[in-house]
Amino acid sequence: MLKFNLNDKGFNLNNAYSCCLLSDAAYLPKELIGHKLIEEWGMTSVSPFANNNARGFVASSEEITVVAFTGSEFDIELWQENIDAQFSPGPFQSEDRVHRGFNLGISDIRDELISKVEKIGNKNSKLIITGHSLGGAIANIFAAHMFHNEIKPHAIYTFGSPRVGCKKFRQLYDYISKGRSFRIVNRHDIVPRTPPRISRFHHVGELHYIDPSGKMHKGISAWNRLLLYLDPKGKTPKAHIKEIIKRLPNAIEDHLLKNYLIKFESLIENK
Repeated sequence: MLKFNLNDKGFNLNNAYSCCLLSDAAYLPKELIGHKLIEEWGMTSVSPFANNNARGFVASSEEITVVAFTGSEFDIELWQENIDAQFSPGPFQSEDRVHRGFNLGISDIRDELISKVEKIGNKNSKLIITGHSLGGAIANIFAAHMFHNEIKPHAIYTFGSPRVGCKKFRQLYDYISKGRSFRIVNRHDIVPRTPPRISRFHHVGELHYIDPSGKMHKGISAWNRLLLYLDPKGKTPKAHIKEIIKRLPNAIEDHLLKNYLIKFESLIENK
C-alpha cells in the first residue's frame, strides 16, 4: 500500500519506498497498470504513456498526482554501445545540456504529459515524479521542464539513475529543486556510475546511498570512497563499464529494482 507523508519537506523514507513501488509498477504491461494502481493502491485515475524511448504513467488520487517513468530494459551490451552519447540542449534554455539519448525519452511526449498532469490532477494534489534506471534520468529532465514552466513538483525520487547532464544543468537543477529531488543508489549499482565522469556528465539531486550492510547514508562520503576504488581514469567509456563489472560482480544485480525494494522494506522495518 502506498504511504505518503506530504507534510514533510525533504527526504522521507516512506515517500521514497512508495515511489519505488510506483517505479516498479511502471514496468507492468499497459493493461495491468490501471488494475494495480486503482484496485490495489486506491488511485482514482491512471493514464499510461509510451514512445520508443520511455514509458510509464500519470496517475492521481485526492492527495497526489504521480508521473512515473521507466526506460528500456537494462541491457549491458546495449548500454556499452550507447555510452558515448552526446549532449543536446537542456530544459532551462540557459547553456545547459543533457544526455541526447535521455532527452529523446521525453522530448516528443513532454507537452502530452504536462497536459495529462493538468487534466487528471486536482489543484490541491501534490505532484510526485519518479523513475528507475534510464527512467530516473528522464524523470529528472521532465522535472526540469516542469520547474522551468513554473510548475513546482512536491518531490522527485529516482532509483539507480545515471548521470544526466552537464555541469551547468546540474547547477541550475540543484538550485531550483533543492530539498525536493532525491536520488537513491543501492550498493554497487552499475548504472549510477555511468556515463563515466570523463564524459563530463553529472548527477543531479540529493544522494541517499544504501551501503553493503543495508544502511542508508545521506551525502557523498560513502559513495566517493567507492568511486575512488572504481574510477579508471583516462580510459574509454566502454572500458569504464567493463572495469566496474570486473571489480564489482554484483553491479548489475544491485541495479534491479526488486533489490531496491528489498532494501527499503528492511530499512522501514528497522526504522
